[in-house]
Amino acid sequence: MTLLLISPRHAHLPFARWLPELAGRMVAVAPASARLGDGFREVRTVPDHTDDAVVLAAARELVARHRPATLVALAESDIERAAVLRAEFGMPGFDPRAAAAYRDKILMKEYARAAGIRVPRFAPVNRRSDVTDFLAAHGGPVVVKPRGASGATGVHVIETAAQATALSEETLVSTPYEVEEFVAGQLYHVDAFRVAGRPVAAVASRYTTPGCLSHWSDSPHGSRTLPADDPLRLRLIDETWRLIEALPSPPTVCVHAEFFVTAEGEVVLCEVAGRVAGGTIPVMLRHVLGMDPRELWARVECGLPNDLDAVRANAEAAPSVACCGLPPQRGRIRRTPRVVEGALDFTVHGTVGDDWGGERYARRKSGDFVASWVVTAEDDERLTAALESTVTLATAGFAWELEAVTGAAR
Repeated sequence: MTLLLISPRHAHLPFARWLPELAGRMVAVAPASARLGDGFREVRTVPDHTDDAVVLAAARELVARHRPATLVALAESDIERAAVLRAEFGMPGFDPRAAAAYRDKILMKEYARAAGIRVPRFAPVNRRSDVTDFLAAHGGPVVVKPRGASGATGVHVIETAAQATALSEETLVSTPYEVEEFVAGQLYHVDAFRVAGRPVAAVASRYTTPGCLSHWSDSPHGSRTLPADDPLRLRLIDETWRLIEALPSPPTVCVHAEFFVTAEGEVVLCEVAGRVAGGTIPVMLRHVLGMDPRELWARVECGLPNDLDAVRANAEAAPSVACCGLPPQRGRIRRTPRVVEGALDFTVHGTVGDDWGGERYARRKSGDFVASWVVTAEDDERLTAALESTVTLATAGFAWELEAVTGAAR
């Protein structure tokens, strides 16, 4: 029996198809809107997946009735919950110490720095004065962000003490925050998979814009794999394996690690998550690994067989691949494209009439897209051309009724 913690963002995934050997031997905590299909013995729905106590209570009830031996949790918000349950019931995977290290941006940088990995200067934040003190000591700009958030939510780039004083004291007190120096450089990521202490694959990629904060400007963004002959590729992969060893990682682990590379070529850790990447990256990785990384990791967590040698071979022989997502505008969708020439796995996330204004727009994450797709090519130059062409076509395929802001439409 296996327990799955399924977040709203993963409620569409075909777990029953991915885990056919467990038909009738799966139980899940999921949102009420989830349509999980056949294969589940019992599904407990929760009205608010952000409520730790409610999710854990539902999970404990399922464990008491069904005694699952393994647990699958793909969402960032479920990492620490799953670790608590694993510790309570003796299931394999991240324990609370490992989960905390991969979730808490202060802890992860402390572990990394102790291992000689370059990290930005940083400090915990409990009040506005912590930010102004850091600015006075190190200069600006600085980045203020929640220690345990994901998807670029709650992030502020601060250049002056006056900007720091505009931060909500109540928010900084109620939610653990950190401040760190702003690192000027291109942002890269490495998605690495290790099973029973043996590396399976590590895929190094470059964000197509300066990083996930580009969603603030409603700009299309995604990632592209690094060519096999790019010397930076091996440097980033080596740094990722060093990082995994620096943190209290179990023998079986998957990570999504982000690094800045400065103009001088210095590699600096941004942050690392102990999970499969989000947004459009899993679809890109499917074209590299030969299977969806979320399916791969769900099967690994359940102890089911995987052809890991095939995954390794696919990763070595993969073409150049890029993924891209089109963020929402502040308003209502009035037209969507049906197809985009040259775009693989082209998906429109929503329908005509969907309203992305108001609070929904304010709370959008870097992985919130109205369309996403993948392109492949034989070399890096052709990949660039394919990516630019599909971005132009996808953007032109949407029409928006923009929301008026402070008396003027955006």
